[in-house]
Amino acid sequence: MGERRKEVLWRLALLAILGFVAWSLRDLRWSVVWEASPFLLRALGVSWLLTIVSVAVGMVAGTVLAAARLYGPPGIRHLAVGYIELIRAVPQIMVIFWVFFSAPKLIGMKLSAWPAGIVALSMIASAYLAEVIRAGLASVPRIQHETAWSSGLGATQTFVHVALPQALRNMLPALIAHFVMMFKITSLVYVIGLIDFFRAIVLVNNREFAPYELYLTMGAVYFVCSWALSLLVRRLDPKYTLQT
Repeated sequence: MGERRKEVLWRLALLAILGFVAWSLRDLRWSVVWEASPFLLRALGVSWLLTIVSVAVGMVAGTVLAAARLYGPPGIRHLAVGYIELIRAVPQIMVIFWVFFSAPKLIGMKLSAWPAGIVALSMIASAYLAEVIRAGLASVPRIQHETAWSSGLGATQTFVHVALPQALRNMLPALIAHFVMMFKITSLVYVIGLIDFFRAIVLVNNREFAPYELYLTMGAVYFVCSWALSLLVRRLDPKYTLQT
């Protein structure tokens, strides 16, 4: 009963703080945000699209990289490790620059901002997700593999039908956390001219000069989106709900 009372008091205190903050901000020019909302919502859609596509591609590529690092022959394993460590070691914005400015010299044709952004974000996602998937695969007990082999399944069948499903279950929270990370990383694509939510806020502020209203809105939107994804984790897997 005491814990329940503490929780209620904490929520009331939080509501009081939020109410005070809202009252303090009542005189700001919120009409600027409202008038720009169609433009901002389209840009937010761009951020989500970049996130979803890059995570989807990154999951496939990350699974291949994780399998190569765990089960591949020495040459393939070393290439996978080198790629993963290189992408994880450099700033994400550098990967975006590499793809946008260097890839055209390698392939002989200019990349527009959209494909360059998708490729760069997918490379980032694949490197980080490869480590998550590798940890998930390593968490599957060895006896599961041996049982699958003894029942007549081959190495590929064991990986696809036995190891990978169990690994996905174990790494679900980490996958959602990386989804949140990728959603925030999409704000870096402004450097190659893509108008995502972050860039849209900057453009509107350059025109209207309402930094408090616009940057508070940006922070609130990023928080709500990230919070919604964390709620998804708890809904899909209640055991990861924080205990107090």
